Amino acid sequence: MQVERILREYGHFLRPMSEAPRDGQRILGHSAQSGAQGGHLISCYWELRPQGLIGPNWVEERDSPIGYIDRYFDGWIRPREFRLLDSVAINRLLVAYIDDARAADNREALKMLEAGEG
Repeated sequence: MQVERILREYGHFLRPMSEAPRDGQRILGHSAQSGAQGGHLISCYWELRPQGLIGPNWVEERDSPIGYIDRYFDGWIRPREFRLLDSVAINRLLVAYIDDARAADNREALKMLEAGEG
């Protein structure tokens, strides 16, 4: 994946879930799920006693009816360390995204890009 390679060059990479803070700090968890719902970031924090859930979970908000376990994510990013990228990096990422979409035959992504051309 070209996007991941470029992000890694700029210091943006997923850390293993075993290193995620379990002290209430928010993280951006990267979904490990495949398909249309996969590969997105979820802002969440570790809750020891989530209301309505069995056992500790990653939750998006207090009293959230949905929680996530470590296996749901393939890694995480600390939002405070997530730095803005310059225009050169953004352009490189856009080209990489298009290359990745073509390589994966991601018609939905390509259709969205084509719609933006008009």
